[in-house]
Amino acid sequence: MRKILIAALLTVFSFSSVTTAFAQSYEPSVIENIKVNDVEEYTFDDILALEPYVHVEEGLLILDENSASDAGIDYELIKGQQEYFNYLNQQVKTNAISVSQDLTIQDLSEENIGYQSNSLMLLADCKGVTKPAEAHWWGYKTYLNSCDTKKAITDANTVGASGGITGAGLGVLGIFFPVLLIPGGVSALTGSYFWLFATRLDANNNGKGVIVDMTWATVFDITPQ
Repeated sequence: MRKILIAALLTVFSFSSVTTAFAQSYEPSVIENIKVNDVEEYTFDDILALEPYVHVEEGLLILDENSASDAGIDYELIKGQQEYFNYLNQQVKTNAISVSQDLTIQDLSEENIGYQSNSLMLLADCKGVTKPAEAHWWGYKTYLNSCDTKKAITDANTVGASGGITGAGLGVLGIFFPVLLIPGGVSALTGSYFWLFATRLDANNNGKGVIVDMTWATVFDITPQ
């Protein structure tokens, strides 16, 4: 069942040369096991289980596919992670990012120099912080203050109402969550996914904004700031 969704996601990361500019960009911890078109997604833990098989060689992210496979990790998950590494490694080659031996990824792009919140003004009632999306080997971490969280909720609901990934609010969402902007990309995501995403943002925005971890496979973990 999982192979259906991951096969669609594999096409996302073959466009790395086109998308370099995009990646510059209830309870306290809810890890979602998303279902898209009734197909079960990989969980956050499924993806994090690949970390022992990830290392850096000459500044590039390398996945030991054979060892991961021998450990019983699903083939489609391995392939999806490798395609995401191809995407990140292309950014390394164009000097958009650098990768340290401890897997830390540093953004070298000028786009994030002097980055400011997407809030119209940092008003007194905008609590928490907003930061540009931080790239990690598994996906992106995003900090949104309370005002930007409300904006993301509105845009996610707009995309949800339009039925999916082509929604009018996707542009701003993509700035916050770069995986959503990759051409071709997560076209399997439905309106229901964005409704759920908006609901979880709202549930965790306790007046100080949220922290969103979103994997390359669009599985997300949202916690309050």
